[in-house]
Amino acid sequence: MKIETVAQRYHISTSAIRYYEQQGLIGPINRINGIRDFAAADLERMDFILCVKRCGMTIKQMKQFIATYEQGDSTLRERLAILQTQLSASEEQLTTLTQSISHLKQKISDIRIRLAE
Repeated sequence: MKIETVAQRYHISTSAIRYYEQQGLIGPINRINGIRDFAAADLERMDFILCVKRCGMTIKQMKQFIATYEQGDSTLRERLAILQTQLSASEEQLTTLTQSISHLKQKISDIRIRLAE
């Protein structure tokens, strides 16, 4: 799959994909006549990167996780700890965001009531 197709699939720019490759998060990507050809394994890695990015994981943390992943099953406990830490942080963010959304909804409701008076 060409880089443009991958970018469209994930709704990201081709430069973002190249950046992830430069950072060692994906790849090396196989090339045919100099054109990147993304395989299923590359797309699985992209899924992971975008998922943890949305959860707030930094590039540095992603690199650490991928480095441990590439060492094989001997790092399962370490990988579990990294993912559990990220999940906890994401759940805290979700709680905070949920509270903020609730507060905003209440403010909107208050304003609508006043407008209706």
